[in-house]
Amino acid sequence: MKQKKASIFLKKLPKLLNKFYISRLQSSIKIKSKSKKIYNPVTSLDRAFEKFIRTKINKSFPNDGVTGEEFKNKISNNNFCWSIDPIDGTKAFVSGIPTWSNLVGLSNYNESIIGLANFPELKRFYLSIDNNSYIYDNFKKKKIKTLNNTNLDKIKIISNFHGLLNYKKNKLQKRFANSIIFHSFDALSYCLLAEGKLDAVIETNLKSYDIIPLIPIIKNAGGCISDWDNNNAEKGGNILATSNKKLHDKIIRLLKNL
Repeated sequence: MKQKKASIFLKKLPKLLNKFYISRLQSSIKIKSKSKKIYNPVTSLDRAFEKFIRTKINKSFPNDGVTGEEFKNKISNNNFCWSIDPIDGTKAFVSGIPTWSNLVGLSNYNESIIGLANFPELKRFYLSIDNNSYIYDNFKKKKIKTLNNTNLDKIKIISNFHGLLNYKKNKLQKRFANSIIFHSFDALSYCLLAEGKLDAVIETNLKSYDIIPLIPIIKNAGGCISDWDNNNAEKGGNILATSNKKLHDKIIRLLKNL
């Protein structure tokens, strides 16, 4: 009952988020960096989106916990907790690149069970419900499924090694020299994998809210996701997502030898 209500909530949320986004375009958006050492932007819209989503969640699910990127955690009274990344891909957003998204997911006892990745500029969203994953392109629904490729020399990879030591990064990239390697598109990378357009995504230093909403989208499309030690991905960190278990096991063995 709970999961069904939450699924209906997430299915309706993209229209509300897109309408909210359009209304905010009428006012100026403030941008600042979270760090003085590197450019790590946050905008007034990040905070506005998260407030908007939190308000909707608190109204429909008052006893649930909420964690997000911009505000303090709300403690759960029932072992259900929502995770929010209001703008995943803020650098893309401030640069005018349309691949940024709103991520919202629900966990039960720290296990991610349903998730939404909404892309307002692309007019599409990805949703996991009823043990399946779907893309809604201009609100036209289509079930999605991952690929079955297991050949390490013929896979399409997206990688982003935030802060990883150069020798490890170079060693891994050398192993995949014959593969097609793309730079990260933030959450869209994982959605493309679930859609059957990529074989693997390898990233480092992710936060829990970066990945929790994406886990069920990947798993319910047939893919695998874990950290580099093959533990649950819900806590973030170094993350590997693949299109199938056999490929996942192969890349995990490589990562353990870095």
